[in-house]
Amino acid sequence: MVYIPLNSLLSSLKPRQLEAIKYTQAPQLILAGAGTGKTTTITAKIAYMVEKENIDPNHILALTFSKEAARNMREKVEKLLQGKEIHVKTFHSFCAELIKDHAERCRVPGDFKIFEEMDSAIFIFRELGTDARIASLYANTIGKAKDLNISVDKFKEFLATLKKQVQDIEKDENTWKELYRESKFKLNTFHLQEFKDKEDKKAKQAEKKRYSEFIDLYEEYQKYSNFITAWEKYEEKKSGIGALDYGDLNKIALWYLDVYGTEELNTTFRYIIIDEFQDTNYVQFELIKKLTAANKNITVVADPNQTIYAFRGAYTNNIEEFKKKFSLSDKDIVSLDVSFRSTNKILRVAHTLIEKNYSEKRQECLLLKNYEDTEGENVSIIETEDDNEEARAIVEKIEDYMAQGILPKEIAVLYRNTCPGKKGKTGS
Repeated sequence: MVYIPLNSLLSSLKPRQLEAIKYTQAPQLILAGAGTGKTTTITAKIAYMVEKENIDPNHILALTFSKEAARNMREKVEKLLQGKEIHVKTFHSFCAELIKDHAERCRVPGDFKIFEEMDSAIFIFRELGTDARIASLYANTIGKAKDLNISVDKFKEFLATLKKQVQDIEKDENTWKELYRESKFKLNTFHLQEFKDKEDKKAKQAEKKRYSEFIDLYEEYQKYSNFITAWEKYEEKKSGIGALDYGDLNKIALWYLDVYGTEELNTTFRYIIIDEFQDTNYVQFELIKKLTAANKNITVVADPNQTIYAFRGAYTNNIEEFKKKFSLSDKDIVSLDVSFRSTNKILRVAHTLIEKNYSEKRQECLLLKNYEDTEGENVSIIETEDDNEEARAIVEKIEDYMAQGILPKEIAVLYRNTCPGKKGKTGS
């Protein structure tokens, strides 16, 4: 491993990065747009706390969302700390370790298996006999519900409301299936009917409306009824093989801390760093509150431009909630708005698009500027007829760049999957 001198790194950073790094003994919010050096800032901050403030590395806990992000952060910190280890984990791995350390109290087997969302979907497909698309939908919905702390009982309450609405049309539940089939048939053949007069037409159109209402309500009721049944069977079968899914990890860890307290955890971890805070969901935010019950030395790094994505149940007002929970003032907030990745023209175009995602009351979009104030070339938009034309246009653009002497390793293609059959758009 090639070690990096901390002083050398600190001397190369921007003033706002240094401001964020040296603020360690109070809650802090770092607003950081894409390409603004946020990972460099938080890894340097951890190293600064250890090397300059003599904080025990074992008292620092850094949490992020993906294994790759955790690995990357850990490696960068260790390079700055000459190999000293820091607790850098994903939320899920942190919760899994907490549960394993207290498996008996958490009422789970010590060797429990962990299901990722794809594992859950495959398990539902195999064990419950649903088709692949429904299995994937169920796994995703169950995961998000757990992340938002919504239990199956809440779904049952909603199902009871739907049932009441269906009963308002037909009280006898035993006749619903037959009535549904009849309503579908009558609706599909309605255009074949002849009307005696205007009154007859009006009466039959009223009947048509009732058919449609019943069909919609019954299908909605059946959809939620099937989902609830599948969820309960999934939990039963999953428990039978000693498995937990990602949503279970967060919820059980939170339950354990609610019941047995946070003293041990707070004594160990006195400084908390949260990366990609905009991606936190309800349960994870509650965990953060537990982690800081005794010590308020928490730094969260968030990209306000990404709060629209609702990653795994993340809610879009978590940044504002953090400000309220920890009573942040302007001095506790640092904005990293200098981009090392893109030119001003690209940043302005992106900002103009992104700001449309927010209401006028929520001016959260962070406007970035290039670190050298480089304007750059205009953004070009190429519209193509289909994905084949899109691929051809990209290849031609790459060939143009290579003809200019640009090396292939200096060219990146970013893409997002779109629905089949729709026109593709690519920006270069």
